[in-house]
Amino acid sequence: MIQRVQSIYMLILVLTNLLVIISIDSNPEMSLPESYFGFFRPYINDYFFSEIISVLLIINIFLFKRPNLQINFLRIITLSLIFGLLNLFDERSFEKSITDPALIYFLISFFFIVLSIRSIKKDLKIISSSNRIR
Repeated sequence: MIQRVQSIYMLILVLTNLLVIISIDSNPEMSLPESYFGFFRPYINDYFFSEIISVLLIINIFLFKRPNLQINFLRIITLSLIFGLLNLFDERSFEKSITDPALIYFLISFFFIVLSIRSIKKDLKIISSSNRIR
């Protein structure tokens, strides 16, 4: 399970989400737009965005025997990340949104989700080719 490359990608995503959880101070006095994860802070704190995605990814790692379900979980996580990205750009100007560190979080998350899906599909191809040989 852990030697599979998609599990490692998902673990990196879990660690990224844990880093976001730790780096965001939940002190309401400190939630200024100039701070780290500026306007994205209420979205994460109010909806427990990173915690939910981390739990889904951990569940997804243990579903290694059901790769189609893993791909569907990753697609659901991608849709929630798209919602968060749209929320990031909706609340302020384009220039401020591009300079926000939350954009880096979204780019890293999308990158590792694409790599995970690609690896799972590669495993499915290997399995189907071995089934043809039998």
